[in-house]
Amino acid sequence: MLVTLSLLSLFLCALATFLFYIGIKGKQPASVQKKAICCLAVSFILLSFLLCVGAIRDMDIYVLRSWYLIPLAWSLLLIAFIIYYKLRYTTIFVFVAPLCFILLLSALIFLHQEKPMDNLVVGPVLVVHLSLVFASIGIMGVAAGAGCLFLWQENLLKNKTKLMNLPKNIPSLGALDKVNHIAARFGFPLYAIGLIFGFIWAYMAWGRLFSFDPKEIISLLILALYGFLFYEREVRGTNGRKTAKLALIVFAVAMFSIFVVNTFLPTHHSF
Repeated sequence: MLVTLSLLSLFLCALATFLFYIGIKGKQPASVQKKAICCLAVSFILLSFLLCVGAIRDMDIYVLRSWYLIPLAWSLLLIAFIIYYKLRYTTIFVFVAPLCFILLLSALIFLHQEKPMDNLVVGPVLVVHLSLVFASIGIMGVAAGAGCLFLWQENLLKNKTKLMNLPKNIPSLGALDKVNHIAARFGFPLYAIGLIFGFIWAYMAWGRLFSFDPKEIISLLILALYGFLFYEREVRGTNGRKTAKLALIVFAVAMFSIFVVNTFLPTHHSF
């Protein structure tokens, strides 16, 4: 059942990605993008049901790399829909849809290639740790998408591309920068608190707060980069190209941690 729900969500994300591409290239982008957003909404509902069923059956599955990616995709969709509800930026889904597809596809690929962690301690501390980390990476994922659009649009304007060649519904540079600002303001504190709970959980599970594990080291690197973005935005008031690039770097390192560190480096984290 869980695999079936994952496959349905995967298909809907793929369909939404295709529809967004058609919407950008076509003559009626608004109507096509509405259908794409509906696909993502159904995918979000299916993932919500999947997470609830999985938690009831066995909470341990969410510290496996395969199922760990599913709540991350869910968080990404949740943040994107919140921004859509508040700001009505449909273009942000152009980045979110294919990313969720990649996360869900990776989850299914990893599904039969791993074993549960030893000495696992599942409880409130782990739940808080994972929830906050998922939310903060989801926020930064949306910010990275906004950063891509910002840099692309700015490059077109610098090269004096005619405005008529730009998609009609793309947010302005100021609007995309606002998404970046919101992400830095809320994402960094969530990640910092989530990481603190992660170290507390590590002590509960392995008897030590820090063991120079590659996952722990790169988590601190992400915290430092996230903090630097927060500092640039909130303290120095930096905006524009620099913060857009920083958002992309933070998210890229987070994806490197998930897909490379967890898979190819020796770590006692299986997620």
